[in-house]
Amino acid sequence: MNILDIRNLNISFFQYEKGLKRRKLNVVRDLDLKLKQGEIMAIFGASGSGKSLLVHAILGLLPYNGFYEGDVFYKGQILDDKLLEKTRGKEIFFIPQTINSLNPLLKTARQARMTLKRSDYKRQKQVYRDFGLGEEVDKMYPFELSGGMARRVLVADAILSDAELIIADEPTPGMDKKATDEIIAYFKNLKKQGKTSLIISHDINMALNLADRIAIFYDGRIIEVADRKDFENEGAGLKNPYSRMLIRALPDNGLKLLTKEEVESLC
Repeated sequence: MNILDIRNLNISFFQYEKGLKRRKLNVVRDLDLKLKQGEIMAIFGASGSGKSLLVHAILGLLPYNGFYEGDVFYKGQILDDKLLEKTRGKEIFFIPQTINSLNPLLKTARQARMTLKRSDYKRQKQVYRDFGLGEEVDKMYPFELSGGMARRVLVADAILSDAELIIADEPTPGMDKKATDEIIAYFKNLKKQGKTSLIISHDINMALNLADRIAIFYDGRIIEVADRKDFENEGAGLKNPYSRMLIRALPDNGLKLLTKEEVESLC
């Protein structure tokens, strides 16, 4: 079953030029994507390629001058404003790229507990401990957190939400290998619980060691969706010439594919 089904999606913006002349700028074009229930998919592409706009369109977060055409289905239903209002933050949880999404007026623990379906404060403390967030973090405001701590808080809150679909926009920027491995482990554990994840990333190593399938995004389009194994042997299993060129252009040892056993050992 597809938890998310995107058909013929086009994302555009209106821009005004001299004399109040308006023009339409097409940024994402003819995009189709199916996300299976219980899988982890990564959308990989260069910074500034428009990957994040896809997420913003799905979640109804495009800026005032942006709009999309096409259809987005969630569990077989059109994901319109009414369904978004019902599911966003509950069944669908978003981990944004910027840590500024944390409420600056609320202490960390209070924000986390607002996502809990039940007042299970012991669970909140345990998940935070699992992420290396001590009890002192509970009493801190977002501005008192380091960038890495704030990122861990965002991911921990997503886990506490019990959402069925977690969408993360660059969940590991600025993190060291140990912290990145922890994030990979938690998304893998979410998969074991039957949860579905859509990850936006320009980190090919993180994407490959986390995802079941990788969608390659280039120039406003998804040019290929491939299984993890297709990236082995310098991308020998990839079909699109750009995809193969992208992988082969990485520096020597730039692509570090963990074995299945190594990935499982993180969980």
